Amino acid sequence: MFSKGKIKNIEIKNRIVRSATNEHLGNIDGIITDDYIDVYSNLAKNDVGLIITSHMAVDEKQRVDETQICIQKFDNKKLLTDLIRKVHKYGSKIIVQVSQGGKFSSNVEGQVALTLTETETSKCMNLKDINNCIENFALACKIIQDCGADGVQLHMAHGYLLSDFLDPYNNKRTDKYGGSIENRYRIIHQIVSSIKSICKKEFIIMAKINSTSTANSCQFFEQQLVICKMLELDGVDAIEISGMEFAQKNRKMPYFLSQALQIRKQINIPVVLVGGFHKYAQINQAIEEGIDFVSMSRPFICEDDLVFKLKNRVNSKCSGCNCCYNIFRNEYKRCKFHDNTILQLEKNFKK
Repeated sequence: MFSKGKIKNIEIKNRIVRSATNEHLGNIDGIITDDYIDVYSNLAKNDVGLIITSHMAVDEKQRVDETQICIQKFDNKKLLTDLIRKVHKYGSKIIVQVSQGGKFSSNVEGQVALTLTETETSKCMNLKDINNCIENFALACKIIQDCGADGVQLHMAHGYLLSDFLDPYNNKRTDKYGGSIENRYRIIHQIVSSIKSICKKEFIIMAKINSTSTANSCQFFEQQLVICKMLELDGVDAIEISGMEFAQKNRKMPYFLSQALQIRKQINIPVVLVGGFHKYAQINQAIEEGIDFVSMSRPFICEDDLVFKLKNRVNSKCSGCNCCYNIFRNEYKRCKFHDNTILQLEKNFKK
């Protein structure tokens, strides 16, 4: 896990990745804050090889919560540039995750979510909406590149908009964006092509995908295998494997290892695996079996110095209890093991 890795032509000092994590540390206008920057500076200072940011909204009218960072807001350009410089200062690489909320955009009061089909709380995307979405992703990625990031990750998992396009369980469209795998993948192809048309060759494009679905069928995974090959053909540089059960509680083993290993055999780009890693032996075993990078979220919420502990073969003390999904709202901290509260969480959530 401490050997160097590579994505595209970018060398990464170890095989350990901080997976995208919503810190809820933007302010209520979606602007990067000092507390948000501190999270990333501390991760880099503590030797994380590759850091993937929380998902940033490509459309400020489709945020999933009021504290989600909106990349196209003017103030965020300088702030993100400063954040990236602080990460690079310690030799870590940084990828910015980008997303559109889909059905989750209805969480923000006053927003009308754009979804694949109309519901009580959302509007069905027409072709103009889809074209705007594609353009927003591309423009956001150009801004991120100009801020100095090593690349972007398209959030195509966990039920957000791009995830729903890919999943036949959720995609019931009857136009050219629904039906066959090729149709359901079409928006992804168009987004990747648009990013490549305006960003530099060396700029990394990653994707995060589900290996399991709400419907949890074998057919879904077989189709995701095909989609991984399509992503590779389109020039995506690495794929992070997750699944709809990403928030499993107190499970002792990595969640999606068998699926990730099957995908790894089918493609020739790096595979990053997230979900259920807490122990030195688990991480090493996954890498020995063929996984290129192991990513973690909750363990890094618990301990930002986890990499140094792993170097001493000390396992994460994160218990996978999932308190971090709610504790920030009422105790204004990110983990039950933390003593100190965070001022920005108090500003955001204290009533």
